[in-house]
Amino acid sequence: MISQTEENYLKALFALTSTKGEASVNELSKLLDIKMPTVNGMMKRLSEKDFVIYESYKPLKLTEKGKKEASLIIRKHRLTEMYLVEKMGFGWEEVHNIAEQIEHINLRHF
Repeated sequence: MISQTEENYLKALFALTSTKGEASVNELSKLLDIKMPTVNGMMKRLSEKDFVIYESYKPLKLTEKGKKEASLIIRKHRLTEMYLVEKMGFGWEEVHNIAEQIEHINLRHF
């Protein structure tokens, strides 16, 4: 099982690594506005779950498992936004925050 916080880290790391394949802890820390020691702790945890390749003082990389999980989270977010706009009548300016909450619901149990 993966927590909402872990999902948010994966999503942010996916965005950072999409162009050059890696990112620094400092870049991730700035993007999430979280202190570096906290980010380092989470990277250790995600590394233990085989989502991230983490070594002290080296760039972060997502594993294939990490890329797949991050992609699923992002996909769920985008599909939720589309549903809210197309079927529920919301405006695009309204749906991002709602989709942020819904993307963390684990549908694998339904």
